[in-house]
Amino acid sequence: QGCCHGALDDIYSTLQRAAEKDGEVVDLLLCCGDFQAVRNCQDLNCMAVPNKYKKMGSFYKYYSGEKTAPMLTIFIGGNHEASNHLRELGHGGWVAPNIYFLGHSGVVRYGGLRIAGISGIYKSYDYNKGHFEAPPYNSGSLRTAYHVRSCDVYRLGLLTGDVDIMMSHDWPLGIHRHGNYQQLFRFKPYFRMEAEKNELGSP
Repeated sequence: QGCCHGALDDIYSTLQRAAEKDGEVVDLLLCCGDFQAVRNCQDLNCMAVPNKYKKMGSFYKYYSGEKTAPMLTIFIGGNHEASNHLRELGHGGWVAPNIYFLGHSGVVRYGGLRIAGISGIYKSYDYNKGHFEAPPYNSGSLRTAYHVRSCDVYRLGLLTGDVDIMMSHDWPLGIHRHGNYQQLFRFKPYFRMEAEKNELGSP
């Protein structure tokens, strides 16, 4: 699953319908950021998005115990998250029963698979800083909180052996060259300048 945007009810029901149709069982869901684990209005106010995109979504139902995730769900953070909530679990942890956050960077094993991930997006000016953000957040720290740091990359670099699945929210640097970048620039014109400077994506 790419960006979740808090739509857990929709994602789970879609997966379950597809599994029933095909006679299969889905036992693991991987979400690559913008999960939006929003528990309450305070969390909603700690999301660095325009107000028109601030919606509660359905995660709070799983956090409160009203519902239980029907399959193990593992996710990383993106650049549109409740910064205050995920900051509490910088080294990873359970955000709700059956829903696990990999932290700033982390690795787990599941069913013989080694799954690693790194949260956030790359910004060169914050890369060599520590995770200094803490409540009360301002408009700047809400955003820098989800910037990838060199210490997070270093932790993954200490792994030995193979990783079966690597999760990232950010695009690899230069990936636009392998698709219809003209259409991409029409939809996201501000990407063109980053691409021309070879800064679109994570190195």
